Amino acid sequence: MGINQHKQQWDVIVVGGGVSGITAATAAARNGADTLLVEKDAALGGTMATCLVGPMMTFHSYKEQVIGGLAQEVVDRLMAMHASPGHVLDTSGYVATVTPFDAEALRLVAQRMVLEAGVQVLYHSTVVDVAMAGERLQGVVVQHKGRRETLYGRVLIDASGDADVAYQAGAPCEYGRAVDGLVQPVSLMFKVSGWDKGAFTAYALQHPEVLRLGAEGVAPYARQPLVAVCGFVDVLQDSIAKGELPLRREHVLFFNTQRPFEVIVNMSRVMEVDVLDPWDLSRAETLAREQIFAILEFLRRHVPGFADAYLVSSGARVGIRESRRVVGEYMLTAQDVLAARRFPDAIARSAYPIDIHALAANEAGDYDRKLAAGESYDIPYRCLVPQRVEGLLVAGRCISTTVEAHASTRVSPTCMAFGQAAGTAAALALKRGIQPRQLDSRDLRGVLVQQGALLR
Repeated sequence: MGINQHKQQWDVIVVGGGVSGITAATAAARNGADTLLVEKDAALGGTMATCLVGPMMTFHSYKEQVIGGLAQEVVDRLMAMHASPGHVLDTSGYVATVTPFDAEALRLVAQRMVLEAGVQVLYHSTVVDVAMAGERLQGVVVQHKGRRETLYGRVLIDASGDADVAYQAGAPCEYGRAVDGLVQPVSLMFKVSGWDKGAFTAYALQHPEVLRLGAEGVAPYARQPLVAVCGFVDVLQDSIAKGELPLRREHVLFFNTQRPFEVIVNMSRVMEVDVLDPWDLSRAETLAREQIFAILEFLRRHVPGFADAYLVSSGARVGIRESRRVVGEYMLTAQDVLAARRFPDAIARSAYPIDIHALAANEAGDYDRKLAAGESYDIPYRCLVPQRVEGLLVAGRCISTTVEAHASTRVSPTCMAFGQAAGTAAALALKRGIQPRQLDSRDLRGVLVQQGALLR
C-alpha cells in the first residue's frame, strides 16, 4: 500500500479512545482480534487525560478490591513511571480509596498499551454516520480533514461516551431523567500548584469540624502525603450568597495529584446543559471558564494552603457526567446497586455510590446514596448489549442503566472494566462465529477472570 493508503476492514473497531476505549481495544487485540481504535482527539485517555478528571475513584469497596484486570494494569504502569502512588485512602470519607495520577503520563500509558497489543490507532476522526445491512452494523463513516471514509468492522464497540454509534445505528437510547430530560451538570476541572499542604494540615487538625471525614477522622491528614478534601461548607455558602462565586455548589472539593503541592479542583458547575447541543455546550464552556478564576480567588482568600497557589492548567473542555444511555438487554437499576445485587452474567463490579449532582438551580442539593459498608454490586454483560442492533457492544458511561444507576457506574475504574469486558466479548464472539448477543457469558467470565478481572 502507498503512503496514504490503508485497509478498510478490521475484526473489531472501537470508537472512542477514553479509558473504556483503550481497555476495549487492548482486550480485543490481546484476544486475537485485528483491532482499530478511532479517536476524535490527538491523544488517548479521554477526559482523564485531557480534561483533568481525577483522581480515579474507586477500585475498592470498604472490604476489598473489586476492579482489577486492565484497569489495574493502567495503574501499575503509572506507578512504574512514578506517575501515581497507586490506591490511597480517601481522606474525604466518600469512598474507600482514590487513585491520583499524572494526566500526561496517562496519555503515554494508554498509547503504549494499545500499540503493544497490536491495535491500529486513527486520530483526528469523528464518526458522523454508520454503515448498516438491515439490523447489522457493518461499519462507521468518519470525518477527517477534508474528506469522509467508511471503515468496516465485524464487531464494533461504542466507547464514545455519548452512545454516538449506537444512536446512529438505531439502537434505543435514553437521555436525562424522565420528568424533565435534564442530565447532571458539567464541570471544568483545573489544576493548581503551590498549595501548602503543611499549612492546610495544621488547620485541619485544629478544625476538623469544617471537613467531611471518614471513619478514621482527621488523623489520616497528618500521616498521608496525598489527600482528598471535602468541606468548608459554611464559608462557601456565605461567599455564594454574597455573589462572590457565580455558581451553585455544596462544598469545597479538591484532590492531590501525585504531587503533595499540586491539587485538582472539582468545584465549577453549570446546570441545565444539553450536552448534545454544541450551542449549549459553548454556553457552558464560557460560564465554566469564568467560574474557575472566581473559585481560585475564593480558595486563596478562605481556604488554608492556597494563599500562594496559582493556576497551572484547566481542562481542554468541560467534563460531561451524563449523556445518552443505551437501552440494552438488561437495564441496571438503583435497586440493583443499593442491594449489592449479583448477576450470573456479571462482567464487572463496583462499589461507587449513587452520586447525583443537583440538576437544576431550584433543587435542594446533591443526592448521594452509598452501598452498605463493604458491599459491591455486579454489572451484567447484558448491559453492554444494545437492543435491536447486531454486531455492536457498548462500553463506558453509555451502558444500559437507569439515571440513578448511571450515577454510580459512570466513573473511570468501572468504565475501564466495561471496556475490557466488551473487547474480550467481541474477540470471543468472532472466534466462535456468533454475534456478541449470542455469546455464553460463562465463557466470557472465564476468560475475564483468567485475565485479571475480579469477579465473584
